[in-house]
Amino acid sequence: MNQKSFLMLGGATALSLIAAGAALFRGGNAPAFSEAGEPLFPGLGDASAEVARVEFREGDFTMTIESRDGVFVDAASGFPIDPEPLRDLVSGMTMATIAEAKTSDPARHADLQLADIGAEDGAGSEAILMDVEGDTLAHVIAGQRDFTLGGVTGGQYARHGDEDATWLVHARLDPPSSRAGWFDTRLMEVDAVELTGATLTTEDGSVITMSGEDGTLTIDPLLMTGRVPAENQLNRIVRFFETLDFADVRAGMASDSEAAGPALQASLEDGTTITLTQVSGSDGADETRWFRIDVSGNSGLSDELAATTAGFEFSMSSSDAEVFSWTLDDLTEETSS
Repeated sequence: MNQKSFLMLGGATALSLIAAGAALFRGGNAPAFSEAGEPLFPGLGDASAEVARVEFREGDFTMTIESRDGVFVDAASGFPIDPEPLRDLVSGMTMATIAEAKTSDPARHADLQLADIGAEDGAGSEAILMDVEGDTLAHVIAGQRDFTLGGVTGGQYARHGDEDATWLVHARLDPPSSRAGWFDTRLMEVDAVELTGATLTTEDGSVITMSGEDGTLTIDPLLMTGRVPAENQLNRIVRFFETLDFADVRAGMASDSEAAGPALQASLEDGTTITLTQVSGSDGADETRWFRIDVSGNSGLSDELAATTAGFEFSMSSSDAEVFSWTLDDLTEETSS
């Protein structure tokens, strides 16, 4: 991830991205006798400049996006979103055209997966666009896809959130239904050969130091009496830092809060040091673990990563988080007799 992607939805750029492919709909309801080929949301106007908040819901998943200082961010954490899913959602709505009118009977909404959010059966996905005052600019419920409808996008059932009328439209309205899908979750990429060392501080406070060379890690032989390195485990640590990804993000604790450990640190040949430390407030060993990322050094990578991660805490995939539970026994194995 880089700073450029963070700013793609900021200020005038945000408006050009959205307006170029997607002038946001507002106020226009599909007429009762719409002809095939007419837009689902006629008379949209140039409302993209007024959008300051987007609420999305599907099943138990909710996501609120809002503009802060010209950048669209996840309202819960303040972390910038990936602009592409939002752009796709808005442009998909804007370019949706009517194929045919369907039922206006609320009792049949579930058949098209257009029931209200929270319905026991057949609930759709919901997107609400609001202005800075919190007034609704647009409200749509999108239902099941219809792949028999021709065209580039195929078909989908949809209705305005405050109406019973439903439509089969040429559109694709399927934004991410998980938080990770709304972010660029790749924090950094480096070549394995750039890794010069790593240190794992275990949950009991033990420190395991590893040196790196030619893309591999080795453990100090003095730590391994009667044992040898477990190459598969050491390679997992290398891969962890080759492509550092996160699963979720939240606002960080106060700067003076202490980390709870354990921690994993990597040193790169350009002088960059990256340390991930488990923070207090993680939800138990078998639940989500949250990590603070501290970066030092004097390189483009360290500057970029520090700017990206400062003030936030990240969770990792379960396989990556498992590394922080390892001990020396996990990183070594008994010698063959």
